[in-house]
Amino acid sequence: MEVSSDRGRSYRLQRGEEPAAGLARIAAGRAEAALERLRESQAGEAGTAAAVHGARKDLKKLRTVLRLLRGALGAKRYRRANRRFRDAARTLSVSRDAEVKLQTLEALSRQALPLPEAALESWRKILDRDREAAVDTAAAEARLAGAIAQIEAGLEEIRGWKLEGDAWEMIGPALARGYRRGRKAMKAAESGDERDFHEWRKRAKDLWYELRLLRDSWPGPLEATAEEAHTLTELLGDHHDLAVLREDLRERKLGEQETVALETAIGGRQEELATEALSLGRRLYAERPRELSRRLRRYRQVWRLSEPVLDKAPSAG
Repeated sequence: MEVSSDRGRSYRLQRGEEPAAGLARIAAGRAEAALERLRESQAGEAGTAAAVHGARKDLKKLRTVLRLLRGALGAKRYRRANRRFRDAARTLSVSRDAEVKLQTLEALSRQALPLPEAALESWRKILDRDREAAVDTAAAEARLAGAIAQIEAGLEEIRGWKLEGDAWEMIGPALARGYRRGRKAMKAAESGDERDFHEWRKRAKDLWYELRLLRDSWPGPLEATAEEAHTLTELLGDHHDLAVLREDLRERKLGEQETVALETAIGGRQEELATEALSLGRRLYAERPRELSRRLRRYRQVWRLSEPVLDKAPSAG
């Protein structure tokens, strides 16, 4: 299956496109985009941190597509592809994790609460050294090369997929299943457990990416809902990053009182984020899973049957 660059990079199902072929195109496009970023970094044409961040986002989007295609691919092919791209993302996570810790600390330092400045500066310097060490070693180059090799192998497999079919039954159940898992994860997160919030974040990302795939079927409402889902993932992502930062703090020797003050600031910010996330999440997950799947199916049916001219803005005259 050959994929043209411009059309292949579009992360949305297009009018007249069969779901199986469209999702295969999108999966290939995300793998191509990730490879392009990483190869540019490898050649010194792009910054490592930005390239890795972008590539990991591409791989997350790709894995969302895989989940929608799980039934069409079959268990064996799905597990093999999902494992390959998951492992490639994990290979890249070392340098990214060091960068995120520093960014999260900088964001925390801008909060209104007074923080121990000397301890904060010492911690900042430690994390900065960790970040530099993560990207300036032979091990970092080996990780980058390893991730590229995994993604290349995955892309070759995607291009060999033989998928057909226009039936909503191919992706409808997967959409409902993912949405149901998100609702359950949100309910579990009401306990306040950080692990439950992290699981909810993964499911919220799936919802965001799925809505982006389908947004052309009714751009206004679906784009707005996708933006709300994106906001939710940002809130939950910040919550998780603070949890990771707390674990790092406990490994440092910054002084007992200083550590307590910093942990208190982290916990306070997490509570604020949790409150915002739960308030937004209860609206996003208000529908029953089957209702959501049926609604999205109706949008797509009407869109595919309507005239393409309706997608265009009215002429000025």
